[in-house]
Amino acid sequence: MLKHPYMAVALAILGLGLVSTSAQATLVADGITYNLIESTTGNPLTDQFMLNISGINGASDTEKGRYGVQSFAFTQPSNYASASPPAGFTEMDGGLSNGSANGCNGSGNFFCFYTTPPSGPALAPDSTLSYIFSVTLSSGDFANYGPDFKINWVGTKNNYDLVSRELDPTPGETVPEPGSVLIFGTGLLLFGLALRRRYRHEG
Repeated sequence: MLKHPYMAVALAILGLGLVSTSAQATLVADGITYNLIESTTGNPLTDQFMLNISGINGASDTEKGRYGVQSFAFTQPSNYASASPPAGFTEMDGGLSNGSANGCNGSGNFFCFYTTPPSGPALAPDSTLSYIFSVTLSSGDFANYGPDFKINWVGTKNNYDLVSRELDPTPGETVPEPGSVLIFGTGLLLFGLALRRRYRHEG
């Protein structure tokens, strides 16, 4: 039998509160970390996205020698209308492949962004890159949007891995749900009461 049952209950509730909070999801491929963050705008049919890339040419990067990104692509959401590219990039409907001139191949249910590829030198170890773009729908919303992602790197290697994996967007802000805040607060209160009873008993 537990000597301090209130403390055990409090710790269990605290644990529930912590588990209930949301967290940023990431995709790690070839030692590079990709995070896609989605934010709403004043237009209910348009959302803004930020692609954050980290670990470039770092110790965990299995390919290294990267000069930068030539192009990247995502599958189109339902009711896709258009996409506005990041600064310095051009938008083109279609997917991405190593054999195409600018990385974008113009076919498939994708939208693709491309730019003039950098010619060197290699980026510093553990460099980061961020690209901001927006996507507009003709109707509906982005509720179930979980796109496949492809990226075309240029560098000392002839052909880098195009990744070709799902990259689910995460909310622009990570905040606990109201219910989680209540659970966590209750846990803290019970934990405080348990400590008070313990010290009174032992004093």
